[in-house]
Amino acid sequence: MTLLPDFIQQVEQPVYTYQYSVCTLVTRKQEYLEMLNSFIEAGFTTDICEYLVVDNSETNKMDAYQGINSFLQKAGGKYIILCHQDILLTKTSTKLLLDEQIAAMDARDANWGVLGNAGAVDRLYKRNVYKIAYPQNKIDVKGNLPQKVCSVDENFIVVKKSANVGLSTDVGGFHLYGLDICMSAGLLGYTCYVIDFLLMHKSLGNVDDNFRSTLSYLKNKYSAFVKNRYLNTTNASFYLSGSVVKRMLFETRLFRRVIKTAEELKSKLST
Repeated sequence: MTLLPDFIQQVEQPVYTYQYSVCTLVTRKQEYLEMLNSFIEAGFTTDICEYLVVDNSETNKMDAYQGINSFLQKAGGKYIILCHQDILLTKTSTKLLLDEQIAAMDARDANWGVLGNAGAVDRLYKRNVYKIAYPQNKIDVKGNLPQKVCSVDENFIVVKKSANVGLSTDVGGFHLYGLDICMSAGLLGYTCYVIDFLLMHKSLGNVDDNFRSTLSYLKNKYSAFVKNRYLNTTNASFYLSGSVVKRMLFETRLFRRVIKTAEELKSKLST
């Protein structure tokens, strides 16, 4: 029997230090402490949960994309909760309920990577799904839950640590990272869902110029990945398109020969 050298180490299944890592960008410390206390009272105690923060109360040390990527790398929890400082867990939004929701998702679709309490369905037309409470005892509910989505709202996001998802490093600011993380998960083969986890969010969000600027950037960024084009590997070549007809046509030998002839002609004319 041949023995492997001593310096080679075998990769083992990951061992998590905590069940949950609760991660927040903090600008108002008092509001964060209220959120923190609501989590602990709901059963997210410090023996099974760690609490990670980026302290932006004095100055912006990190934007959302930088901070969340740092959280995702550093977190020791099996599940990473990314949440706003202006949420409060209620008597019903307990750790036990989240445990049950995750177990139900594992049974329904073990390939899930991201969960939220609000999001948008991937359809030709826009359709939001959510279950969320606001001050003055207002509760908004829309859609049957759980439901698969293409983006989640940023107020509360649960990420499976083993999915190894991350945010784009070429995007900055504090908007639309719920969309970006779902895009990242999808490209890695994971699914995203909105689940039934009612909590209170004090804010309705803010669609400002920064939001619109980030949206414009992300639209251009994603378009570069999904635009019609040829992709080549050392052993295969194919055409990427949402149109089955285009894929069939552009991958024929005749069409490829036409394209190759046109490129050769263009090259001769330019010299």
